[in-house]
Amino acid sequence: MMRDERIQADMRLIGSRIFGLWYFLLLVSLLYRQFFLGQPLDQYWDIALIFFGGTLYASTALFARGAVYQNTIARSVKIGVPIMLVTIVAVAYFLGNIQSLGDLARTIVGATIGLALMSALFYFLYRRWERRIEAE
Repeated sequence: MMRDERIQADMRLIGSRIFGLWYFLLLVSLLYRQFFLGQPLDQYWDIALIFFGGTLYASTALFARGAVYQNTIARSVKIGVPIMLVTIVAVAYFLGNIQSLGDLARTIVGATIGLALMSALFYFLYRRWERRIEAE
């Protein structure tokens, strides 16, 4: 059975809304368990793994398909990287992994290295997409 483009577009729209709802509810679940119930991470690591795996998949897929264009990359980096660094430090602090200034410095350096590696991967995927478009 063939589907026309309108049906395919509607199915993609529904899928993206379901993914957005799933993503939001997982985030709410993680925050509720962490801050309201005060559960340690080892009690809900599976939900956290699914959430961060979904985040990694969605980000990688967006860059691989060229969904983030050149004019928004600089703005995304300027806003996203500091937010991610602060989030990583806050989560490490709430988990009790930061007890001294040395722990804070190690957390920031580790997060910076991880974000740099992730940024390099995303840049590679974006350039690959650009080259493929230019070749067509």
